[in-house]
Amino acid sequence: MRHFKHLALISMILPFGQLQASGFALIEQSASGQGLSYAGAAANPEDASVMWFNPAGLTQIKGDQIVGALHVISPKLAFSNEGSFQSQEIPIIGAGGPIDGADDDGAQLGLVPNFFWKTSYGEIDFGFGLNVPYGSHLLYDESWVGRYHAVETDLKTVNLNPVMATKITSWLAFGAGLNVQYVDLILTQAMNNNLSLETDSADGEALAQADSIGFGYNLGLLFTPTDSTTIGLAYRSKVNHSAEGEITYSNITDTLAYNTVNVENGTFGVSSDVSLPATTMLSVKQEIGDKFALLADATLTEWSQFKELVIEFDSEQDDLNSRQGFEDAWRYSIGALYHSSPSLTWRTGFAIDHTPVPNADSRSPRTPDSKRTWYSVGVGYQMTKSLKMDLAYSYLKGEKAPVNYTTDDVHFLIGDYEAEVDIFSGQLVWSY
Repeated sequence: MRHFKHLALISMILPFGQLQASGFALIEQSASGQGLSYAGAAANPEDASVMWFNPAGLTQIKGDQIVGALHVISPKLAFSNEGSFQSQEIPIIGAGGPIDGADDDGAQLGLVPNFFWKTSYGEIDFGFGLNVPYGSHLLYDESWVGRYHAVETDLKTVNLNPVMATKITSWLAFGAGLNVQYVDLILTQAMNNNLSLETDSADGEALAQADSIGFGYNLGLLFTPTDSTTIGLAYRSKVNHSAEGEITYSNITDTLAYNTVNVENGTFGVSSDVSLPATTMLSVKQEIGDKFALLADATLTEWSQFKELVIEFDSEQDDLNSRQGFEDAWRYSIGALYHSSPSLTWRTGFAIDHTPVPNADSRSPRTPDSKRTWYSVGVGYQMTKSLKMDLAYSYLKGEKAPVNYTTDDVHFLIGDYEAEVDIFSGQLVWSY
């Protein structure tokens, strides 16, 4: 009968996000790349932000450089209820039937900053990146129909990435970096105080807080077989996290269901080992004359490394294995840039981003992810000899995503999500 306590914990230690890249990753790491839908990102060293996608690209950046960018992410994530219900199959459940509550859109406006610095010493190029590789803020109304699965998801990450690169030959460069990644997570959800008695008690609350520091690495190769062709191959390792924190229950009433499984008001320690996935990126840039270039990219994110999540308790309660099922996902993009003058560059891009969520049973209100299509435009303007500005806009449209989700076999969230995202990006590049 322990699974009623799992009601909160099975969904509350998971760092899930919104709809910018597959799963809960944030690909927004460059405003110049944003205008291309990140087509050819590992083979397009326009500025020092290339170090995130391929550290070997630093060998193509002349002199020292600082890049600062900000991305404003405005998502819509509307849920439509299609018969969410509370099961009657568990013997101690006194009342089944529909779950009361309204539809909702939990998406919140997000700000994603990037900072990159590049210098050199002799034949070695050095760089440092400070960015946000994962993050989201989903906040539903406290009375929405899916409140027993999620109310708030607030995930923040910071990644420190020192890198170095050098040319091995005139046509081949190599780069490598270390990643130090911090994760901070706050999650809330409602607790059903009316499981065993046909009463009208107010919901209880559960609040989980956890954080972790993990380490990884990234590698890259940059090939220039001709003066007009650039090929980039890059790998970013998974990052293992051992998250530790607490879960606090409040306003839990003295009902049979909760007493049976020892869910009570108070604070309890929890921990979990999770792996944030590795990525492999293959990019190509083909210049056509002095003004045009075509770019393409294929990226594999190994979300299957995040497939299983085991939650451990400080108490004697058995470990909990969550219902995930994430699968590896591909992202494909194409783009073009046009230098209309020495100081003005125009960009456009298109991408198809597949989701790691395999089916409706695995799509939780913390992971309302779906296959999406990107449409992007951007412009770069050389304001002075040393200062450049890049602006970009992307529109993302997600496929209609069905939901048939439960973590406790009692509360079933049935419906679908419809998502779209507007992204506005700005960047300053200072060469000195």
